[in-house]
Amino acid sequence: MHSLKKLAVFPAVFISAAAFFGCTQKQYSVYTNIPQSGYTVLDKNYKNVTQIAGYQHSDKIYNDEDTTGFTTKRRLYFAMVAEAELIVMSDFSSEQATEKFDEFSKQVSTTLNSIDKALSTTVENSDISLFNKAEAGAELEINQITYNVLSEAKSVYNLTQGYYNPALYYNVIAYGFGGEEDCPQTSADLPSDETIGKYTDLASHFSEVQLAEREGRYYVTKPEYTVQVEDKTCSLKLDLGGIGKGYAVDRVDELFEEYGYKYGHFNFAASSMLVKSHPNLGAYNVSFIGPRSPSRDVYIQTTVRNEKISTSGDNEQFYIIDGVRYSHVIDPTTGKPVQTGIMSATVIGGGAARADALTTAIMAMGSERAIKFAEEKLTDVRVIFTCEK
Repeated sequence: MHSLKKLAVFPAVFISAAAFFGCTQKQYSVYTNIPQSGYTVLDKNYKNVTQIAGYQHSDKIYNDEDTTGFTTKRRLYFAMVAEAELIVMSDFSSEQATEKFDEFSKQVSTTLNSIDKALSTTVENSDISLFNKAEAGAELEINQITYNVLSEAKSVYNLTQGYYNPALYYNVIAYGFGGEEDCPQTSADLPSDETIGKYTDLASHFSEVQLAEREGRYYVTKPEYTVQVEDKTCSLKLDLGGIGKGYAVDRVDELFEEYGYKYGHFNFAASSMLVKSHPNLGAYNVSFIGPRSPSRDVYIQTTVRNEKISTSGDNEQFYIIDGVRYSHVIDPTTGKPVQTGIMSATVIGGGAARADALTTAIMAMGSERAIKFAEEKLTDVRVIFTCEK
């Protein structure tokens, strides 16, 4: 069995006060460090809940204002080959308030476009495109956006001991993801173990990417290491699409603060989200869609206020061949689509760029390693992940 094209199945998260119940038959497991009073499992198929230790919760005190007369404004954007939605609630009754929002929404658009032009692998002269085209060992000047995102990527790479690795570019392409090639249709179309082994070896040299700042200008140096695949010499290439969306959410949060907006949310491709306050309820009810639910049933719900959310899943882009699911999330230890049993991973809190990278890493870790990692390294954020096993 296989699909004809890559599938972007369903958004992983949405804001809602409603409860939905799953209709699938198989039972799944949920792992979370959220205290039991802080979430509700809504899908009867998720029966096995394992509590992860270590989360250090601290309540924030909010001075809520009178929101009588608040209305909602909405804007849609397209960047990094994905849609983004901006929702702001405020008092827009005056002309000045409307003009202020228009200026704010334009700043959001400018910010998204700037990040896209710096990080996109499809924009011809972006920093990352130029890096990918450069010879091994080359030094390139980059802008501050690229420098900041690469710095965060290297930090999370080290924190996760390589389970987050943005240098798996060739592996992603080899399995038909990344927008450049069609998905394999049969097992014969899958890349060979030899080829994947070489690409994975190359990606393991991501730690050799060097960053420098000199006199207010920013530089990146490409590793000298290369591999030979058939008659082609391959140097290291990067894809910062996932962490880039999180970085964009972090920057939009700064704009919310700059313009004084306290209420609303910003949703980037349903995988990275900023949730501010709700004008009536304070916190939002945030529902997460079961990664195996074709009817978009919610499996768990929690409340979120003034935090960022990132979710990765093997249901976002995938195909199935001979009963095996191949997704766009690559396991850096094998170089192949994840087969760890983890279906989805969510991080609530902290920076969105960091959370985006962390959810990818958790997908590749498997449940035992992910539990230990959360207990030791992620005590300041809420973690949820689901497993088939």
